[in-house]
Amino acid sequence: MTKRTLVAATLAAALGLAGGAKAEDRAWAWSPLGIGIAAPLQLPFTDSDIYGLRFGGLFGWNADVFGVDAGLVSLENGGLAGIQASAFSWTSGWAAGIQAAGIANVVDENFYGLQTAPVNVDWGDVWGWQEGAVNVVNSLRGIQFGVFNWVNSTAYGWQSGAIGNATQEEFIGYAEGVVNYAMRMTGCQIGVVNLADEATGVQIGVFNAVERMSGVQIGVLNLICEGPVPFMVVANANF
Repeated sequence: MTKRTLVAATLAAALGLAGGAKAEDRAWAWSPLGIGIAAPLQLPFTDSDIYGLRFGGLFGWNADVFGVDAGLVSLENGGLAGIQASAFSWTSGWAAGIQAAGIANVVDENFYGLQTAPVNVDWGDVWGWQEGAVNVVNSLRGIQFGVFNWVNSTAYGWQSGAIGNATQEEFIGYAEGVVNYAMRMTGCQIGVVNLADEATGVQIGVFNAVERMSGVQIGVLNLICEGPVPFMVVANANF
């Protein structure tokens, strides 16, 4: 075999191996730009990260997206940090920044920032601001504005619900709505109906009811089950 033939054979083998590896691993690790029509008709591929700008078209799907994201449906299999505008978004990891959706934002883990949509659902914890018709979180450190706000565990901050607010465990802060409920409330509830198992602070409404209270109720009907005078009109108190 001549030297020229040996070099050609070696080069051909190297190119063959490189081509095989490239075909086997098609994913780009990351890209500053993501663009597509509907996944998987997109570049880069669905298991790649975007650090920069993504135009997802009808349906964009990537791992992590850090930057600006716009599309009809946006899906992140990892995390999101930045500004996102869509009709519907779903992040299976954590998210931070601003999410604005025409239908809903869904985050499986924690969210930090501002969410605005008709429906906002965070299965993790929220540090920030939610604004929508229905807001659902595991725990809240911040503000909820909506028609109905639901916190599955603890809330510290401000809840404003046109229909109502519900906190399944401890609420510390200010809540206003037609109906306000917290298992343990420290702060102020203002509404037509205010309910709590335990309350420390003030309830102002038409009907106020608690099991145990250290504070004041102001309303038409006021009930403190374990108070010195359980039922009073206009006002009731226990310290």
